[in-house]
Amino acid sequence: MPSKYNTLTPRLTILIISLLTASCQLAPIGSEAIVSEGIQASSGPSLEGTLVSDAEMLAAQDDLWQRIRQGPTLTPETPHADVLKQRDWYLRNPNYLAVVFKRAKPFIFHVTNELDKASLPLTLALLPIVESTYDPLAYSRSHAVGLWQFIPSTGKAFGLKRDRWYDGRRDVTASTQAAIKYLQYLHKRFDNDWLLALAAYNSGEGNVRKSINANKKRGGTADFWSIKLPRETRNYVPQLLALAMLIENPQDYDIVLPAILNQPYFEAVEIKSQIDLNKVIAVTGAKAATFTQLNPAYRRSITPPQGKFSLLFPVGTAEPLRQLLATTDPKTWIPHTEYMAVNGDTLSEIAQRFRIPLQWLMDSNSLRSDRLKLGQVLLIPHSGDDGAFSSVNETRQSLYKVKSGDSLSKIASRYKTSVTGLKRANGLNTDMLQLGQTLTIRHSTAVSTPENLRKLSYKVRRGDSLYLIAEKFDLRIRDITGWNKISPHAYLQPGQRLTLFINALRI
Repeated sequence: MPSKYNTLTPRLTILIISLLTASCQLAPIGSEAIVSEGIQASSGPSLEGTLVSDAEMLAAQDDLWQRIRQGPTLTPETPHADVLKQRDWYLRNPNYLAVVFKRAKPFIFHVTNELDKASLPLTLALLPIVESTYDPLAYSRSHAVGLWQFIPSTGKAFGLKRDRWYDGRRDVTASTQAAIKYLQYLHKRFDNDWLLALAAYNSGEGNVRKSINANKKRGGTADFWSIKLPRETRNYVPQLLALAMLIENPQDYDIVLPAILNQPYFEAVEIKSQIDLNKVIAVTGAKAATFTQLNPAYRRSITPPQGKFSLLFPVGTAEPLRQLLATTDPKTWIPHTEYMAVNGDTLSEIAQRFRIPLQWLMDSNSLRSDRLKLGQVLLIPHSGDDGAFSSVNETRQSLYKVKSGDSLSKIASRYKTSVTGLKRANGLNTDMLQLGQTLTIRHSTAVSTPENLRKLSYKVRRGDSLYLIAEKFDLRIRDITGWNKISPHAYLQPGQRLTLFINALRI
């Protein structure tokens, strides 16, 4: 017998009065009505539902939450005890809800809209809250990245490109499309059971299939609540269902949802040639933090040398960039260094010397062959290895209040300055800090800001060393040893946990 979670009624458009009359559903004269969608116990489509008034329809046009409520849902009529437990946790932690809803605001309309186009339950627009707290720079200990927390192998399987320039797992629009394809695939693989599909999204298709087969051998059923799954996955699905309960009936729980309009937050500009992101920020007047939040996929301060890419901006702010693209030579869009060829030079050696792709060097100089002339001047495009976005590259002064667990080395690492510089700027003769102490920090505006830093608990693997871990996460060994209060010569044990503060744009 099909589970009541398994079958969604088809989306119905506005019904005219005659059609409502034919199905024995009456609507007030002069009004239009639609049939709401829900999860049905039967396997076939149903016309049963709740008539929605004109006022509710207008509200749905302006209010994203109302749109999600009126779309297909995953919420059961009788919630499982685990769902109620998760619901109660949310209610005891209103600050958590406030943070995740605020983070969702720039992205949730786009996610909802794409789910709607794919005819998927709009409840899934809440899934990035469970996955990443709607943080596009989120990074997990299992190396999952972005709003949808793709690991490298799954991201590659669903078309997300990843190289030294760009990580599609952090691309808001590309990763959303990949997540939809993945969810559609899992939903089909698990006989249209959304709860099993979600469990597989979290813990892997093979793990869920193995658990189902094991439970069947014991004479059990194949539903989510009956099979044995890891604790994280056991909580994962109830967390989503509990969020859906709160969104559907916030008044029942004395929750005030933040106003989110049912309209786009951002617009996209397609870039067909490489461009310096610092120039983009300067031209558009965008705040660096906002630009990074919307465009976290770019791992350098310039876009990749080949291919078409999109940059996202708050609606109404991208026109200056469009004007720049339409009226200027693409060769001026990235900084270059001039280099004069000398005897013995080859293009490949020059490309290697400046750490740029050979094809990129040829494209920048409109070369069709690798032949060089003595004295020929080449434009060497910068690689953007600073990995930071800033409208200007100047010195900035910030004030920082010391918190519990802080140290001079940790603060210096965060702002890409030195301990000596910190001590000099603040007249310190010792490394000791006091809780609440205010420090003056002079640093480049092009450094990684605290908004891009993420705290990571790293589990040491066999063969790891401080050097390899520092290389992997673009850190300094002395910072790792300082954060964890260990010797630089310490022997790391497999399974040991290290606390790291990583720049999410660099990994």
